[in-house]
Amino acid sequence: MRRFLLVFLLACSAVVPAGAQAVFDMVLESAMRVVNNPMSGYMQTQVAQFKRTALVYIKQKSFEQKAEVDAEFLDTQAYYLSEFLTRFFAQVVSDASLPEAARKAHIQIFMQASLANPLFGDEDHETVHAYVLDGSEVTPFSLDTDWERAHAFVASQEAQLR
Repeated sequence: MRRFLLVFLLACSAVVPAGAQAVFDMVLESAMRVVNNPMSGYMQTQVAQFKRTALVYIKQKSFEQKAEVDAEFLDTQAYYLSEFLTRFFAQVVSDASLPEAARKAHIQIFMQASLANPLFGDEDHETVHAYVLDGSEVTPFSLDTDWERAHAFVASQEAQLR
């Protein structure tokens, strides 16, 4: 499966002009470095694995729907995916002063943001919700997420997150 995704990514990157999708490539490469680094911690590796999986999913689904994919679209999704995860860890995971009940409520808001903002409307729920259904993931979010809209949703819920 990994080989297929790697081959698919390489094939897809040939379609988009060089120099395009700079943010997407940077985020993906960064995630891959963390995943492949044996010195990376458990949490870092899990987050990077999700980020890599989500980005590969977005690119794959995009090319399934269109022969050419706008690099700005990929860059935007990669940027907001990173921002969403950064906000999640800053406000939920890293805040040691957050009571457990509040932490659970915050996690639900982030999960709702992901689940309520699908990007492709993929019917393969077993795949796209694999990180949600597992129940033990550090990143309990859908792969089929419009990360720009999910980020905006969480930002709109800022009052509840305080």
